[in-house]
Amino acid sequence: MSMSRASFVAGVCLASLSFAQTVQGDAPPPLPAASRPVDAPMAPAEEPYKMGVRVGGSAGIGAWIPGMISFHLFDLHGGIQVSPMFAAYLRVGYNASIGLGISANSMGGSVSASAAGMWLVGANAELGLGDSFFLAAGPQVGIGNWARTRVTGSTSGGSIQAIVSQGAHPGLNFKLGVGLGQPNKVTKRRTQATIALDLSLLYAPNVTEAAVGGSAQGASVMVNFSEALAVVPTLHVGFEFR
Repeated sequence: MSMSRASFVAGVCLASLSFAQTVQGDAPPPLPAASRPVDAPMAPAEEPYKMGVRVGGSAGIGAWIPGMISFHLFDLHGGIQVSPMFAAYLRVGYNASIGLGISANSMGGSVSASAAGMWLVGANAELGLGDSFFLAAGPQVGIGNWARTRVTGSTSGGSIQAIVSQGAHPGLNFKLGVGLGQPNKVTKRRTQATIALDLSLLYAPNVTEAAVGGSAQGASVMVNFSEALAVVPTLHVGFEFR
């Protein structure tokens, strides 16, 4: 190898080494361990909704039409929450109602007393409207007694009337309410306090009406069989696990 060629090769090697050192000197120093980015924790993945148990309960106060104040002492239910929107469950509850009436005028007066005690057993299907509102309806039967007594008196005489219905009273139940509380973001389950308007319709197919009257002209006894319909709106406060 000639001297000129050796000098050329040496020059190329020196230039390459100088360039590598320059590039290495321009590279940023490695970050300290505390300054290195750390992966943020991943948000929990949403689970597909799973059909589960639905339970709840409530109590309320309202009216028994005709003529009584109604106390819905308890209403418990349990069943299946099919989806966030749909549920089906069985219901059992007890309703106690009482009424008292007094009237008087120059010709006479009357006193009446009414009472009802009913076990309510039924099944409802429910539709959820968003995260808060719900609408439910279904058949039910009221098992118990419904009675009314009235005593009247006047200058011409008086009478005692009794109306009684016993046994099974078929009917319908409707419920419109709102739940207070948001669903779990992962499971979509909800545990909520609830406020609802509950409407029960109860049909009395065998009502016995008896009356005894007396006047200056004599006495009379009357027995009659008829039908009746009770409308029972109540305001309920309760809880739900959906």
